[in-house]
Amino acid sequence: MQANATVMNTDEQNRSDRRGTSRRAGKRRLPRWRRWLRRTLRTTGLILLVLVVATWWKVLRIEEDPSWPPPPDAVTSAEAREATVAFLQRDDPSIEDLAIPLAPTTVSSVSFYSGGAQFFPPMLEDMAAAESSIHILMFTMTPGEVADDVVDVLTERARAGVEVRMIVDRYGAKVTGKSKGLFERLRAAGVEVVVNDIFPIDRDGPFMDGSIDWSQDEVGNADHRKIVVVDGQVGWIGGAGFEDHFVDGRYHDTFARLTGGILRQMQLVFLTSFHALGGPQPEDTSLERYFPPPIDAGTIPATLLHNVPGGFVPGTQAIREVIERTDERLEILNPYLIDGGMIDRIVDAGERGVDVTLVGPGASNVPQAQAALHHNYPRLFDVGVEGYEYETIIHAKVIVADDTVVIGTINLDAWALYRNHEIAVMIEDPALADEASAVMVEDVLSRSEPVVLEGGLWNDVKNWFWDKFVYVL
Repeated sequence: MQANATVMNTDEQNRSDRRGTSRRAGKRRLPRWRRWLRRTLRTTGLILLVLVVATWWKVLRIEEDPSWPPPPDAVTSAEAREATVAFLQRDDPSIEDLAIPLAPTTVSSVSFYSGGAQFFPPMLEDMAAAESSIHILMFTMTPGEVADDVVDVLTERARAGVEVRMIVDRYGAKVTGKSKGLFERLRAAGVEVVVNDIFPIDRDGPFMDGSIDWSQDEVGNADHRKIVVVDGQVGWIGGAGFEDHFVDGRYHDTFARLTGGILRQMQLVFLTSFHALGGPQPEDTSLERYFPPPIDAGTIPATLLHNVPGGFVPGTQAIREVIERTDERLEILNPYLIDGGMIDRIVDAGERGVDVTLVGPGASNVPQAQAALHHNYPRLFDVGVEGYEYETIIHAKVIVADDTVVIGTINLDAWALYRNHEIAVMIEDPALADEASAVMVEDVLSRSEPVVLEGGLWNDVKNWFWDKFVYVL
């Protein structure tokens, strides 16, 4: 009986082993299409994970180095030409090499303009009067009357022997899309154009003749700056592109016209950027024609603030300091006031008893940003901040804080504060602060209404939701 039991146990064990072997064999015999699908899904998931991490690292990651106040060796206006000559001798500078600290300087005159109908005509007049050089850094230029007027002036001046150079952003200016004809006209007239490539593939060199930059150092960072420098003597800085909607009322923006010592630093910013993007070297290697002695260097304190992707953010840090130290008035025009740190500082100003006025868009081209701001209005209102919304899209970037004015391209969002090329001028003068408030802020307030928040659970949830995504807005 014991032998029979042993035989039965052995038979059962064999049957169990065969069943296990059969099950394992069945698992190995998945249909080919299922095996292919499983491998494809695994590979796709891995690729997507790598792309997400790479995108965050290259595009969305926030870097910030100590950038303000300017260090002792910051480049003064008097040193701007020599610093530019040295930079242009570099064979292959990177975008991060543009992070050149600029020392406080002076201006001799400042004129503020509110609205494209006010600033485009005198800007075009200055360009038309150019005798030596016109240098333009411009995020956007799209077909329309404004762009046609600009191209007409630039082509006429270039054919008359004036050196005309432009830096534009490929995405903003649509250089290979609807604006291609404009840039072909400029190129045919001898205007030298280089392009910042926010999207791959990054090419360096003249428009239509560039070669691949294997470092791809422009990718992910827009060049959002807007400046014009004429003959090294007259400069314009503001927030508008060469587009009709800045004239016909759809968008409202501002510009400042500058003369004085600061023009030498504006030339430095342009010429170093032009070289970093592969622009042709000027024939005058001494660069003296681009840095003429100012007719009047002026005595009004001013500082040129330029943010460079990679952590160099003097504009961001200077604006923080301006808000933190204000005692009496703080007036802000900005289309995208959504950075948590900036909002915290504005709340602190209100708690200190500062008279704070904010003007945002009544109809935003980025409604998600407007929703995020609406989420923060209750805490701003609680400390006495007055909020207004412009009748259409306000695109101006202006701060008047006590006796200081900041005007330029710096939006109060993560892209402008940390990721993009941006530029602004900070002017410290009581009379000019009053003038900026009267010309730009009061003009905007005359066409704005106090903020009225929409109630309801849906609006509260929507505004809360977008406030949590300001990192990417």
